[in-house]
Amino acid sequence: MTPFRGLPPLALALVLAGGLLSACGGEVVPPGPTPGTLLVSLSGAGATDGAILIRVSGGSVSSVMSAVPYTASGAESTTGYRVVVTGDLHDGAVVHLQVPDVNAIAGYSAVVEQVADRNTFALLDPVSRRVTITR
Repeated sequence: MTPFRGLPPLALALVLAGGLLSACGGEVVPPGPTPGTLLVSLSGAGATDGAILIRVSGGSVSSVMSAVPYTASGAESTTGYRVVVTGDLHDGAVVHLQVPDVNAIAGYSAVVEQVADRNTFALLDPVSRRVTITR
């Protein structure tokens, strides 16, 4: 005689599902970090902006790559990751940040620390410039 003979189909399905779950351990494993790229965009650029110093904080940055047509370089500092972007700056994407987990984007923030004129190299007031970080 079969041990499951005479069981209603729903009961049999529940027994089988319970067996499968116990074989899987019933544990849900959270997904690991997803390495990738975050985009830093500039708004409020002045007509003669030629260089900008951006401080990124809130998470690790592995490397930077400039958005076309700019040049960028970055380094770790005691207050975050600092990025210098040079070129004929306009509103829009300025640099790509390589990060260990793009899902941690909410923890990242960026501020404009300094701006320089591309013709005279004089420092400009950075207050009207804003940077945002997106995926």
